[in-house]
Amino acid sequence: MSISENNLLVVDEDASFIDEAKQLFEGRLPTARSISEALTAIEGGALRMVLLGPSFANESAIDTVRVLRNEDPSLLLIAVADQVTSALLRSAMRAGVSEVIEAPLTEEKVEDAITQFANDVLKRRTAAAPPALHEPREEGQLIVVMSAKGGSGKTVVATNLALLLTRFPGKKVAMVDADLQFGDVCLVLQLEPRFTLVNAAHEMHHLDAQLLESLLTEHPSGLKVMAAPLEPAFADDISTESLMNVVALLKENHDYVVVDTASMLDELLLSLLERADVILQVVDMDLPSVKNAKLALETLRLLKFPTSKVKLVLNRSNAKARLDDKEIEGALKMSIAAAIPSDGAVAASMNEGRPVVESAPKSRVAKGFESVAELIVGPVPEPSSAKGFLRRK
Repeated sequence: MSISENNLLVVDEDASFIDEAKQLFEGRLPTARSISEALTAIEGGALRMVLLGPSFANESAIDTVRVLRNEDPSLLLIAVADQVTSALLRSAMRAGVSEVIEAPLTEEKVEDAITQFANDVLKRRTAAAPPALHEPREEGQLIVVMSAKGGSGKTVVATNLALLLTRFPGKKVAMVDADLQFGDVCLVLQLEPRFTLVNAAHEMHHLDAQLLESLLTEHPSGLKVMAAPLEPAFADDISTESLMNVVALLKENHDYVVVDTASMLDELLLSLLERADVILQVVDMDLPSVKNAKLALETLRLLKFPTSKVKLVLNRSNAKARLDDKEIEGALKMSIAAAIPSDGAVAASMNEGRPVVESAPKSRVAKGFESVAELIVGPVPEPSSAKGFLRRK
């Protein structure tokens, strides 16, 4: 797609911006001073791009351009703004604007926007290609990781599991940090999120798969993370309904959605458990952890919850404790489904920001995490450097 007088429409209330665009592209470009004039020009069918001037590149006006995309979904809409903010970017995305570029306007910036648009279209077409036999895509599996006691290793299990799932070719994996006050997923993965669940909750009535994708933080492995709030006070901004909406949207576009949770049996956790395909109950080799797990499981049984979905994961299985496997299974009335040995490499990997399945994939503890993944998908492939399992520089 190239810039030419035949396929680019310039729209702005300010005549000076229109004159600037004409001089820049050295052509007799079609122009419009309002959205209604732009609609009339689009009806001719020859336009491929619309360049919106600063008059429309603000949060109050950007939504009015939605009608242009509705008129012709194939249009490339580019907005020029005096200042590009995250709020403006979100509003522009909801309105169907493909790119927002910062003034002053240059041909190079427009060319870059066109290239990015072409790449995005290609990615969407590839992602949307129907599978063999044209079977509809099934929703992804929801895997909820829970522990009735803090410090049992729940987040470590969840993050290592999520990274292992990214090893499966062609599988898309997302992770949600639902420990709303003290979530550590991004810390463990050494990620710095721009957006969190708070942003998703604020956009609840407009949230769709495309907008949600822009709020995720990507790990080098390809894992996408919906981060917890950066401060405990923001947890109140996130309702159970909004978090369930996020999870539902992620399931539509990912093969696996792993949710790390807080160590409390509240409405949010119960809602997640009801929708989960697999629940991993993490228990440490100490009496308080086993006692709390027993109370949690008994509560679920009283609520007539189908505990058949619950898989018991024993963490630090080789710790020097007076409890043994049989005692734990007897107390919890459940067999141990997977066991992860204690290893100093886990603490070191957390300090590095590289989970142990990435930093020491051949270790015994990494094999323990693989046994957890096998509860869901079977044997785990060997790590591939192309997937991002490389040491960060």
